[in-house]
Amino acid sequence: MKMMKAFWQTFMVALCFIMLTASAHALPVVDLQLSTVAIIESGTFDIDVYIDGVTDVDPWTGLIDEILAFGFDVDYSTADFFYNGAIVDPAFWDDSGLFPNTDVAGSINSFPGPSGDNIHLASLSFTALTVGNFSLGITSDLMDPNEGLATWLGQYDITDSINVDVAPIPEPATMLLFGTGLAGLAAFRRKSTK
Repeated sequence: MKMMKAFWQTFMVALCFIMLTASAHALPVVDLQLSTVAIIESGTFDIDVYIDGVTDVDPWTGLIDEILAFGFDVDYSTADFFYNGAIVDPAFWDDSGLFPNTDVAGSINSFPGPSGDNIHLASLSFTALTVGNFSLGITSDLMDPNEGLATWLGQYDITDSINVDVAPIPEPATMLLFGTGLAGLAAFRRKSTK
């Protein structure tokens, strides 16, 4: 009876430890940021991909987590945007050409890899083709070993999107144009009557 009680107490302590360790595990968060606030039709703009929250500590080794590699696909409408390509941050090797089914990929080029918050992964360049409010984003398929965010402690989904407002090309003020034309005609008439 005492052995059974000791077993259950040990089991409950171990279970609590596992649950606390699992619940303390923070997932990295994707942050997509526009390079400019004013996006106009036919204009080019960038979306920067950042990761926050790579801060966990491995309970067994005590090592702080770090990014090893990442990969994702760019999610956009070809009728609304032209994708110009991506520039992978210099902290990573650009592995995009190695994986035909992954649009953007990178792996660390030196150890230790980046950790913490505000880690820049890549800049995505687009040209707006039409006016309106649209969603642009990135997706990762964790069934593909080349996609997601790979760290020492696991592989994470980095799917996210951002709303983009595209304004029409600004036209010059009609009255200003008309007034300038009238002033020009008046000056021309005055010069021709002298």
